[in-house]
Amino acid sequence: MKGEWLERMYRWFSPNNGSCPVCGRDRRDGAPPLPVPIRHTAARQALLSLCSDCMRAIPWIDIAACSICGRPERCGDCLRRSGRHFQCCRAAVRYDAAMRDWLALYKYRGLERLEPVLAAMLALPAERLLSRVSAFAVAAVPLADERLRERGFNQAERMALRIARWYRIPYLPLLRRVRHTDKQSFKGRGDRLENMRGSFAAAGPVALPDDGKERNIILVDDIYTTGSTINECAYVIRKAYPSCKIYGLLWARS
Repeated sequence: MKGEWLERMYRWFSPNNGSCPVCGRDRRDGAPPLPVPIRHTAARQALLSLCSDCMRAIPWIDIAACSICGRPERCGDCLRRSGRHFQCCRAAVRYDAAMRDWLALYKYRGLERLEPVLAAMLALPAERLLSRVSAFAVAAVPLADERLRERGFNQAERMALRIARWYRIPYLPLLRRVRHTDKQSFKGRGDRLENMRGSFAAAGPVALPDDGKERNIILVDDIYTTGSTINECAYVIRKAYPSCKIYGLLWARS
């Protein structure tokens, strides 16, 4: 009860009180408390900026049925995969039609007011991972230069930087994109796996000592479909730093 009262007070007195950052509607409508446990204050406040309809539209992944990729249903992809280079992945939400629209507003239309909300959603799996893994650094899946020029920013990097700042973990640019690839959304599973090979390289000298000590890296991306992107990135990082263990942190699981 105390938590609900504090959240209602925040909604009423917040200097950003007014419209929902997603749909633009008035959000002083008695929106329900957060349906998932998120401890970080900034992440909670970002989510409390949503109206009740948008809050209820979030398809949170509460339980990961697949212990490897975090999918909320049984997963055939992980059983078929050979040569997995990451420890496990966890995602915040299912990638349904509403989440596709939210990501498109931010990623393709540049609606940057959604950035704190999307990062706050990522805080749910981040906190669950960090409760059992001591992270040495946070990294992000990089964009090709061509895509970066088109979009003006890397959504995975932006979310990773917020997670790193909120949880006081160093952010390290461990990867660079060396090959521009076609959009993965138009490809089948086999083509996705082939498309990612050789697309990434280590970013060069970074503050990651190669002294043989085991270090856990949280690798952030927006969507997990087959895991080909995360797996290729994990392969490149571990090739450069063999003592690292890679944990994928995804905004959505398709």
